[in-house]
Order: sequence, then structure tokens, then C-alpha cells
Amino acid sequence: MVNLLFDYDGTLHDSLAIYAPAVLAAYDDLASRGLAVGDPPDRETIRRWIGMTPSEMWEQFQPQLSSQEKQAGGAYIGRRMQELVEEGKARLYPGVPQVLDALKKLGVGMLLLSNCPVSYLRAHTACFGLERWFDGLYCGEQFQYLPKYEILPILKKRWPGKFLVIGDRNQDMEMARKNQVSAVGCTYGYGSPEELSGADWLAGTPEEVPYFVREFLGTNQVLEHI
Repeated sequence: MVNLLFDYDGTLHDSLAIYAPAVLAAYDDLASRGLAVGDPPDRETIRRWIGMTPSEMWEQFQPQLSSQEKQAGGAYIGRRMQELVEEGKARLYPGVPQVLDALKKLGVGMLLLSNCPVSYLRAHTACFGLERWFDGLYCGEQFQYLPKYEILPILKKRWPGKFLVIGDRNQDMEMARKNQVSAVGCTYGYGSPEELSGADWLAGTPEEVPYFVREFLGTNQVLEHI
């Protein structure tokens, strides 16, 4: 069995549209209580935080905050993002539904692993019907926000077979490298070229992903036109 392990934000979901306003709202809330240091982050800075664990993000955002304040701030961001999802502001990248439809027909295992809270994953699952594509939907909170490379061995026990990681950040490439599995780096996402330098293949659009999956499978099976 072959299992495709997808990242979510920056790989399937164009998350900056809901993440940036939520982070800025959290900054305003902290500033109003005299807890914020420095100026609000710009959009490019916020963009680089997508895909990080909460601890990594807060270390760059407002590292002076206590653990309790960071946890409360993270919950605030999560609530605001969920509100934006419920308001219809979330968007999958163009072509992603068709790509997932085509891959699902190959009979491979379809798994998703995101550095996100359970509530975030549930909101997106309800919004986009992610369960129609994925056999397993996993988030960082379910594993106490372990690094992704430590989560993959756990998933391997649940899903026997070969794995192909598909993601846009260094955490995804690190997960593949440290577990000696192949990876597709999604250059259309939020990672830098340096972050994706270890990928076996580079996809410039979501539509390119199935062709690299076909190479990984080593089959001449013709994919349905996307």
C-alpha cells in the first residue's frame, strides 16, 4: 500500500487570507492590554509563520509572553480563524478538489497531517468535506504538537506501506528526510526554495502533484484529465 501524506496550509489551503487578519487581531488585543512588544507584523512575516507549530510561531511573534499568555493568544487566533472559515473566507487553492479526486481514484491511502488545533481541522473538514478525500485526518494537537518527523513513525504503525510526503515547508521535508521517505515540495506554497531543496520533486502548481505521484508509484496508469 502507498500512502500519500499531505500537509494542509500552503499545500492544499491558501491560508494567508484567514491567518493574517487573525494574527493582526491578536496583536491588537495584546496591544490594547499593554502586552504586545514592537510593531504589528507585516503580511510577509506572517506568511513565513504558516506551517509552524504554535511554540515556533510565538517565539518569533511575541516571545516575551508567558506560556499562559501564548496559549490564550493562540486560542484567540484559532477562534478568529474559525470565524473566518464559518464566514466563507477560507479557500482551497484552485484545482485542489480536482487533484484530490484524481488521486483518490488511484486507490492509494490519503492522509493529512497539519500543525493545527483540533478545532481548526474540524472547521475545515466541515467547510470543504475533507473526509471525502482523506482516510485519515490528523493535526498537531492530537500528538501534543510533536515535530512532524516524530509523528510520522506513529502514523506508519497505523498505516502500513510506503509513504510519500507532500508539503510546502521545511517541517514537511524534515519529516520525509528523517524517516527516509520521498517528498514532493510544493513551491506554490509558503516555503522558501531553501526549505524545499531536499525534495525529490518540486510542484509549481497543485495540478503537477499527481504526475509526481505517478512517478513515485512507478506506474504508467493514466490519470483522469485534471
